[in-house]
Amino acid sequence: MTQRSEQLVLDYLSEVGLALYGRVSAKERTAYLTALRARIDERRDAAGDDVDTVRRILRGFGAPEHLVREELTGEAFDLEDDEMIPAKPRHADRPPPPWRGGPSQGFMSLLEGPAQTELRMDGRTRHRRSGTMRNGLLLVRHHTPEAIALGVFVLAGVWWDAAFVWVLGAALLLLSHVWGARDKWIGVGLPLLACVVGVALWDGDAKFIDLYIQQALPSTGVPALGIASLVCVLYLFPKAARSARAADRSGD
Repeated sequence: MTQRSEQLVLDYLSEVGLALYGRVSAKERTAYLTALRARIDERRDAAGDDVDTVRRILRGFGAPEHLVREELTGEAFDLEDDEMIPAKPRHADRPPPPWRGGPSQGFMSLLEGPAQTELRMDGRTRHRRSGTMRNGLLLVRHHTPEAIALGVFVLAGVWWDAAFVWVLGAALLLLSHVWGARDKWIGVGLPLLACVVGVALWDGDAKFIDLYIQQALPSTGVPALGIASLVCVLYLFPKAARSARAADRSGD
């Protein structure tokens, strides 16, 4: 394997990656480039690795833009069809990011997150939002009990006077089919442990254990439980959101 021939392959794969950008997800793009690299290396092993041979192999695959177009749509690229030849690179047509004056500016863009594209079975792509707001809506739609459980945990974390509702959220979490056993142990055990530690660290005075608990629980136990509940929301939400996105895709 010569350095020059390897650089030719890397340059070609880079151009294919640019042609795929915005048409498929990052995971799909990586998988496709890995498979393409394997096909190229297979031909190099069979035909040789000198620079001229590698150039012929890459020409056999076609121009990166043509290769991607045919792969996604199944449509053969006709070099005589001027309409199929882009006047400028595809990445030049992408709108600038929000911080450079592009769309979705303001606070809502922070909630929605960046846009993604999904590859459909017919080869077309569709733009979708994958930010916190969309994930939350999908969670409410497909996993309502889990959404309620997370909402209760948030309520217990920001409004300590309503910490008693945490029990409802814990019950819904334990009954969930979305989160696994480890998630349930963390989601229920961490706030309870934090509450116990908070009560133990209370520095007030009480002669009897019942009075100690009665005074320490609202002072340090409940705040510790609420803070731990918020931490659990940060841990549990991404897992539930992934499941909701999968349920949404299967229903398309």
